[in-house]
Amino acid sequence: MSFAQGLAFTLPTEGGFVDNPNDDGGATDHGITQHVYDGYRAVKGLPIQSVSLISDQEVDDIYEKIYWIPGHAGELSLALGVCHFDWCVNHGVKGAIMTLQQVLGFDTTKVDGVFGPATRTALEGKADKDLVTAYTQARAEWYRAFVARKPQEAEFLDGWIARDFRLQSYALGLAA
Repeated sequence: MSFAQGLAFTLPTEGGFVDNPNDDGGATDHGITQHVYDGYRAVKGLPIQSVSLISDQEVDDIYEKIYWIPGHAGELSLALGVCHFDWCVNHGVKGAIMTLQQVLGFDTTKVDGVFGPATRTALEGKADKDLVTAYTQARAEWYRAFVARKPQEAEFLDGWIARDFRLQSYALGLAA
């Protein structure tokens, strides 16, 4: 699975700098929050600066090192890997792995957000198109439940659901 193919969907979808006061994520550029950017620059020994100044190289590095690799997206089929990577960016790596485990049929007591041997084994023999469809549907269900808990986020729901449909279409095209 190609990291570049994962970026091909996520980067244009995330867009540029946004600082919507109604969004819990706060200031974000290319889908990277100020908090994540601060942590990245601190680890690199660089001074903290506005996420609006993020370079393309930093964007690529953050996506690869903070989401792609820890999410194990490269170990999945191309179509599922793209869906999973995008969800790692939107929902965090642990949450995305938990979604993957749920879609794979893990007992709720076994969903732990750890991509280990049980997750790898559960992937074996699964139909790619079925997994992609179930994964994007699980994302949409998560968003609906999130808005039910936090109604102030409702203004974003239609956009999130539309993203899931675009992602599903893109991923299924890759699976064909």
